[in-house]
Amino acid sequence: METRQLKYFLAVAEELHFGNAARRLNISQPPLSQQIMKFEYELGVKLFERNKRSVRLTAAGESLLTDARTILKSIDKAKCSLQSVALGEKGRLSIGYIGPAMDGSLSEIIREYKTKYPDVTFTLNEMSTNSQLEELQQGRIDVGVARIFRHDLGGLECKVFHKESYALAIPMGHSFVDKSVVDVAELAGEPLIFFPREVQPHLYDEWIRVFTEDGFTPDVVQEASTKSATVALVAAGIGVGIVPESIAKRRPGGVFFKPLTGNIPSLEIHVVYKVKDGFPALVNFLDLINKL
Repeated sequence: METRQLKYFLAVAEELHFGNAARRLNISQPPLSQQIMKFEYELGVKLFERNKRSVRLTAAGESLLTDARTILKSIDKAKCSLQSVALGEKGRLSIGYIGPAMDGSLSEIIREYKTKYPDVTFTLNEMSTNSQLEELQQGRIDVGVARIFRHDLGGLECKVFHKESYALAIPMGHSFVDKSVVDVAELAGEPLIFFPREVQPHLYDEWIRVFTEDGFTPDVVQEASTKSATVALVAAGIGVGIVPESIAKRRPGGVFFKPLTGNIPSLEIHVVYKVKDGFPALVNFLDLINKL
């Protein structure tokens, strides 16, 4: 049973006139009559009772009419869905992200994407940079928004999404409160809240290099794996902490932020993805990012 045969049958069944059906299909009548006869032969049933004056459906024809309409509608629907997926207007897109990415423009991009492509099934997964890279390699997420610093990308594509400097978080009453900026060399002897090396080994080592070049070993009094924990510990008076400048926009109580200067690394958040042919939902997402 072919789609073309169902279309021929449906035209005759709805017109109940071979001449009108042939005009509707933009073919001549004899080939249409031959195709219907061939269709009946292949099915082993008679679909029409016909004579010189009339055409009517048999019981088998009535049954096929309902099914033919359903089948052809389903085919049309499938074609439309395929076209939408090919344009990136439907499908699935899974994104991994680190929490700080939401402090930038990622939330705006997501909102714009969901508005522009409401029929794409969109999932967000907060996870560490290392987890994102593993999930991307395994194909379990489609794109990651991560902090890349000398990571082995293993063939993944990577582009800068957001870049900012670091700031120093200090508690109320600290001697740095009246300073406009703080140089990293001034952290010598200061009780420091810092992230553990296992969180980002390469970035950790880079900061240690910076401290060493400025002639001191940092006095790390407390480790904190997240920036929010760092700020909370600073507010509690445990020490000072190095955080992204964007954290200052949240204006947490009891904490002041000073721009940090010196030969320090910049904070870069990247979009990471594996190039996939025929994945327009990802292409559309990347296009929105490129417009930043």
